[in-house]
Amino acid sequence: MSTAPTRLAMSEDAYFEMLEKSIDKYEYWDGVAVAMAGGQPEHATIEGNIFGELFQQLRGRDCRPIVGDQAVKLAGSKGYVFPDVIVVCGKAEYVTKRGISCLLNPTVVVEVLSSGTTGFDEMDKFAAYTAMRTVREYLIVSSHHHAIKLYSRHTADEIWSVRGYENLTDVVDLESCGCRLTLSEIYANVEPPPTALGPYPAA
Repeated sequence: MSTAPTRLAMSEDAYFEMLEKSIDKYEYWDGVAVAMAGGQPEHATIEGNIFGELFQQLRGRDCRPIVGDQAVKLAGSKGYVFPDVIVVCGKAEYVTKRGISCLLNPTVVVEVLSSGTTGFDEMDKFAAYTAMRTVREYLIVSSHHHAIKLYSRHTADEIWSVRGYENLTDVVDLESCGCRLTLSEIYANVEPPPTALGPYPAA
């Protein structure tokens, strides 16, 4: 079991040197490397379900899904993160640091909430992702409830709108990549089963 520190202040160069050598995964926020929590089974199942549905729907099209280990460079000097699922439409653009390719232009970003990350994903990551001009949709998925929140905009200068979903028959439309996800698909085979009552109100 790893006993790596959860937060380490360091330079960007030192961060990538550590990332290159470490068995642990860290994100980088304002000069601080933050250890990512190990994924729980329900988190991994939901992540896999979303990626699988997007992969099938986007096959042969101009958008493609990426799961898990792809680093994303945030706007400005904010840092580097590893979203659970990304969709890139058009040509993917990267910056490379010590052999690690960091994506610059995600179109859709998906975060599956784990215990202890809800506030961070809803606030800090929301602010960081929505500051990226290429991002059109940010999907936040609870792993403990049938509860999803979708932030969306059509252009980089448009005000973000938000919609909540909590019924298994609800359909989430990702308009930027032309995909549709039902909650029953997203939560398929999750153990323990999420509860029906979620924290997000339906729109």
